[in-house]
Parts: sequence; C-alpha cells; structure tokens
Amino acid sequence: MSDFSDSDAEIDIIDENFASAADHVQSIHTTLLPNDLLELYGYYKQATIGQCNAEKPSIFNMQGRAKWNAWNELGNMSTAIAKNLYIEKVKQLDPLWQPKLISAQKYKPAFSWVVHSTELPPNDVAQKAEHEKDAFDFVKEANIAGLQMNLKVAQLSDLDENGMGLIHWAADRNAFDILLFLLNSGANVDLRDGEEQTALHYAASCGHIDCIRVLLSFNANSKLLDKNGETCLDVADNDDIRMLLSS
Repeated sequence: MSDFSDSDAEIDIIDENFASAADHVQSIHTTLLPNDLLELYGYYKQATIGQCNAEKPSIFNMQGRAKWNAWNELGNMSTAIAKNLYIEKVKQLDPLWQPKLISAQKYKPAFSWVVHSTELPPNDVAQKAEHEKDAFDFVKEANIAGLQMNLKVAQLSDLDENGMGLIHWAADRNAFDILLFLLNSGANVDLRDGEEQTALHYAASCGHIDCIRVLLSFNANSKLLDKNGETCLDVADNDDIRMLLSS
C-alpha cells in the first residue's frame, strides 16, 4: 500500500505552483515595480528559509536594507503561507499566469487543501448532502475545492441568515487560502456584516494572524468602525496583533 497521502498531494501542488510562480517572476521581473519586487523577495525568502535570520545590512547599503526589511517584517509567518502569498501576488501582477486549481475529485470534499481552522463544520453543514450545499456551506467547512466549483460572483457581496458574508466566515474559520481565493475573485475586502464588522474585525478578535496578513495585503481598512464604534484594533486578541494592525 502506498504511503502517499492527501496531505502529501497538497504540499506537492503548493510547491509546484510556487516554483512555477518563481520561474515566471524571472521572466517578467524587468516590468515590475520596485515595491512589488521587494514584496515578492520577502515572501520568497520566508517561503524558502523561514523567519529572517540575516544580520541587518548597513545603513549605507540601502538596497540590501530594503530587502532585509521586506523579509524581516514577515516575522514568524509559516513557509506555507508565504508560498501561497507569493503565488497570489504573482497572479495579481500578471493575471494571465495561473497556478493549478484544486480538483474537487482529487481531494476529500470535506476538507480544504490547506486547512488552518481547528473548528469543525457546523452541524447543519455536516448533515447536508454535497449537492445541497452552497458557497457558504463550503466556506464554513473550509472546503476550497467545493467553493471553486460552486461560487457565483453575486454571492461575494451576499450576507447569510447570520448577517455574515463569505469573507467573514473565512476569517472566522481561519481559512486564509479561502480568503485569498475570495479576494482574488472580486470580494470586497471591507465588506460589512450585520453589525458593521469587517473580516479584519473577525480575524483580529479571533487572533487569526494568517488571515490578518492576507487581508492587509489586500489593503483592508483597519480604521473602520462597527456598530459599537470599535475598530479591529479595539477588538484585537493581543498586543502582537495590535502591533501588526498598527504597522
């Protein structure tokens, strides 16, 4: 019997897409802006090495210092997240380049290809047959394959019976890969729920730092107030998150 698992396949696809994205950057780097190149550099170093372990360059080495800052500011972001953010950045810079999509037939439908949420799917979702589920159900169970197959553009701005949008559920479930997919599909990063909270409010209050980084990379507004007059900083889970949101 083979020891090859779904997890192995997930890692292989991420690695393959990351390598493909890096190769593509080499072919288009002369057309990219310096800030975009620095962002890609930071993600690449984080993805291939991990947390910054290099000495800060001299103040006279401006280019080296800028590259160091781009890497160092990612903190202890996981290599998996850095790879996905690198891939998504390349997609933003060149929409003609596309990574491989996840096959709904190849992966188990009840799980995401990169699941970070430790929450179980709600009972009402778990009890539904696959053909009965909609986009909200697939986000709740962190099933990106099902979401890719069933998402309708109009649903990106919809709120469900709980007053939550798809990106609110993704932030609540700590499903950063689904957040990336929704935002790249056209979701409004500052969509308000029934209480005027954004996905950034959810991620901050839950302590979901991976989702916070994704939302900030799409220029989420950290100053928006909910119905209680609170920003995401006010509801942040801890000082580290408040520092990240402030920077």
